[in-house]
Amino acid sequence: MHTTQHFQQAPTPPRFFPVTSSAFSLGPQGFRFAGWELRLRSRRLISPEGKEVSLTKTECALLQVLLHCPRQIMSREQIMDMTHTEANVFDRAVDVQMLRLRRKVEACGNAQALLRTKRGAGYFLDADVQVLN
Repeated sequence: MHTTQHFQQAPTPPRFFPVTSSAFSLGPQGFRFAGWELRLRSRRLISPEGKEVSLTKTECALLQVLLHCPRQIMSREQIMDMTHTEANVFDRAVDVQMLRLRRKVEACGNAQALLRTKRGAGYFLDADVQVLN
């Protein structure tokens, strides 16, 4: 009598890192919006005139949240969750960071208001966004 054994294939272990052609292509390199360009590695914001604007880590994180969801109103709580701000941070800290970011963008003479507020609801970026890979 001949018996056939069937072996189950071991499950494939989960991948913790995506397989890519380069270690540097793990995510977007930056974003382009309304003539502006955000370079993620250097945390530099380049104005439409080519002027470099330095951003703090928090300002860069805030801008990234808005760039990932253009023209979508984001509440303070959503922004804090997406920027991984500690829960014990006062939610008005988002307002302060938004004010600082606006000053940097508006200081470059841009007549168009890109970083907008919807009273009682939150903030949004009023521009089309292109992801740079």
